[in-house]
Amino acid sequence: MENRELKIIAGPCSLNQKNIIDIYKIAEIKINGKYCIWGTRVVGLKSRTYFYKNGKGMGIDFKDYIKNLDSFLKNKNLKKIKMFKSIKIAQKIYKETNLLIATEIMDPLIQPYLYENVIPENKLLLWNPAVNQLGWPIFVMSQFIKRNNWYLGIKNPKWLGDYLKRANSKNYKKRTTAEKTWEGLVHYSNLSKDRIILIHRGVDVAEKRGYRNYPVHNLAMRVKQHTGCLLFFDPSHSHGPKMREKILPATIKAMKIKIDNKNYLYDGILIEAGNSETDTEQHISIEELKILCKELSKFRELKGRD
Repeated sequence: MENRELKIIAGPCSLNQKNIIDIYKIAEIKINGKYCIWGTRVVGLKSRTYFYKNGKGMGIDFKDYIKNLDSFLKNKNLKKIKMFKSIKIAQKIYKETNLLIATEIMDPLIQPYLYENVIPENKLLLWNPAVNQLGWPIFVMSQFIKRNNWYLGIKNPKWLGDYLKRANSKNYKKRTTAEKTWEGLVHYSNLSKDRIILIHRGVDVAEKRGYRNYPVHNLAMRVKQHTGCLLFFDPSHSHGPKMREKILPATIKAMKIKIDNKNYLYDGILIEAGNSETDTEQHISIEELKILCKELSKFRELKGRD
């Protein structure tokens, strides 16, 4: 049967007290009287190119994380660390909307531990930063995911390992560094394939032109076929601020790509929407998100919150 059902995760790049209201607006989006958003982003600790000790752009949980890390190093006991602001907010959002909560994980030991007994099974997606492509953090995250029946998101690496035109060709017979690394992380997780979501966010190459990271759909297709995992597209981090106006049409076009006559390539979308203090210029508005949902619903069934 054709995998027409499409899952959309939408929300701000990073959480703050001002944009919580955006998440509730996103949760209420309906098409033909049915909710059409599956999950939302609740990111409290950010990966940044530079480390800012004052916490600017590092996320709403930054100061609490530093305190918790100091406490853990002193007491050697996870039970003594305190709950992060974003996790309290995530619990409230889940209880009031039943949306899946999706978040980026900086510390694979402390953050997932705090989510236990807060977000139930099937309602949490933890993903790795694209700059962290080491297997062991994935392995640690997966232990929490396995015992709580959550989802693991694995972003592709930023590097490619070959020339763009050649690597993204449908006739490419080799395996790029990006593919080997991406697939290697799947093996480290040791999770069942229905628990893993590959997240395609493009690659940082010289030929990317205006893209933040150039989308390589054919490469993503090969990885999906080799691993058997679900595949989501991240148009925000691939198109970025310079090509923000292209995000809607490019996403619609990507969701029409098929592996064969029956099956679509992408099972879902992870997109930045609303307002945020970080990556502001690559967010689509909530009104644009509504338009996107309406257009996608013309050829895909949108899986909304239960």
